[in-house]
Amino acid sequence: MKNSILNYSFITLSALFITSCSSDDSSLDTTKPEINLIAPKDHDEFHLGETISIDAILKDNVELGTVKIEIHSAEDGHQHRTANVNWTYDAEEAIPAGKTEHTLSHKVNIPTEGITEGHYHLGLFLIDRAGNQTQSFIEIVVGEVYDHDH
Repeated sequence: MKNSILNYSFITLSALFITSCSSDDSSLDTTKPEINLIAPKDHDEFHLGETISIDAILKDNVELGTVKIEIHSAEDGHQHRTANVNWTYDAEEAIPAGKTEHTLSHKVNIPTEGITEGHYHLGLFLIDRAGNQTQSFIEIVVGEVYDHDH
């Protein structure tokens, strides 16, 4: 009787262990989310003091998480105006829970003075709830850009 209880217990525990360690990973989300940047377009030009309207369609197969917006200088550090600084912008928005598609509409005010005019990268980083990430970058021009030779 003792042996049959031990055998039954061993078989039951083994069955539980095997089923809990199954290789069924179909519930794991490994698909990266998608960004469709509508505006602005690559190489769009903006003046100091203007507002950049960022519009995008964000999609994921399971659930979206957050989107980060970043703008930073695309210049190589070669500047003629030392009084101005390279402008940077960072913002992060949480996407409402349960959404697989979200329309991003974000406004960014460009400073009216004190920043270096030139080429900037505008980037979107999209992370879904599972941690998968995708990014999209374009280049924009802020202010007047002087083409010249040295």
